[in-house]
Amino acid sequence: MNLCLSMWSFHRRFFQGEMSVIEFLGESSARGIRVVELLDVFWRDKASELPQVQHRLAELGLKVGAYAVSNDFAAPDAQARRQALQAVLDGIETAQALKAPVVRVFSGDLKAGIEFATAFAWVVEGLREAAGVAERCGIRLALENHGLLAGQAEQVRQILEAVASPALGSTFDCGNFLLVGQSPYSAWEALAPYVVHVHVKDVREVTDGQGWPGLDGRRYIGTACGEGQVPLKELLHEKARAGYRGAVSLEYEGPGDEGAGVDQSVAYLRSACGWPSGGFAV
Repeated sequence: MNLCLSMWSFHRRFFQGEMSVIEFLGESSARGIRVVELLDVFWRDKASELPQVQHRLAELGLKVGAYAVSNDFAAPDAQARRQALQAVLDGIETAQALKAPVVRVFSGDLKAGIEFATAFAWVVEGLREAAGVAERCGIRLALENHGLLAGQAEQVRQILEAVASPALGSTFDCGNFLLVGQSPYSAWEALAPYVVHVHVKDVREVTDGQGWPGLDGRRYIGTACGEGQVPLKELLHEKARAGYRGAVSLEYEGPGDEGAGVDQSVAYLRSACGWPSGGFAV
């Protein structure tokens, strides 16, 4: 497994105009991270930035473990679904340019007034078409457990089995399962054969009305890894025992200074998993 840092860990700094993709690469390298996850939402001028990023990756000796796309195949409007497909196809092309083996994708979320079965069919249709292109390009798409359509492990598995493509697997987000009332352990049992990418984050329950709402009415906020309720150490050791060899990508989503939260989380993961300072372990 490779310790990886997702740029989403610095999303507040980016949206406040305090970080670029190039600067993120420098931040990662300074922390001894050698694998990164980049996202389509963080380009300001992709045409001009992409060649610079390619050069900087080579200069720093960094690899891109995954490229993340924000698509919505559950949009009621057919044109919006076509745009979602194009976003994934663009992501596949960008992943090739970045030499990233995986493109993280979403299903999209269930909209008011839309039947679950209808939205499910739209998601399967979009992912099936995208997976056909990905397979020809040697890229794996990785569906993240996120939202009401693909939040639980069984929902993810049903989509993967319906698409039935070797180019589509799972992005296993360790923290998101708590938001849909599912144990990460039971989720791993259901999805282990399909996992091609992993997100690590930690969350804890709060009672002050803040944070993200779970399906069971509880609310959660992000924390540094090791400070929340996600059994990260045990889950990662289980993944290693199962033979997972891909990226383990940190998504820090806690409050406060993002750099400090990343540092604390990286230190925890290295200690818990026996990763050396360079971030590689098998």
